[in-house]
Amino acid sequence: MGKTVITDTVIKREVREADGALYQYSLIVSESNKVASYKLPLYSIEIEMTDRDGNVTNARTKEIFADVGKAISFYRRLSENLATPLNLPYIVEDEMQ
Repeated sequence: MGKTVITDTVIKREVREADGALYQYSLIVSESNKVASYKLPLYSIEIEMTDRDGNVTNARTKEIFADVGKAISFYRRLSENLATPLNLPYIVEDEMQ
C-alpha cells in the first residue's frame, strides 16, 4: 500500500486589522493521492488571529468544500465579517445545516 500524499496550496490570502488585532484568512486547496479523493480538489479555510499582545490563535476547517465557488463565497463572508478562530466551528456548523 502506497503512502498517502496530500498537497496543500494557499490560493487566496487576506490580512485585515481591527481593534489592534491582526486577522489572516487563507483559502487552501488540498489534493490527495487517496483513492476516495484522487486528484479531487478539496477546499479548507484557515483563520489566524494575533491580538495586540502578540498572542496567536488559529483554526482550520478540514476540506469542507469540493466546489470552488462555494469555498470562495464562504471565505469572503468570513473575511468581510472578521470571523475569529474561536467562532469558526460554529459558523461552519451553521453553514452545513
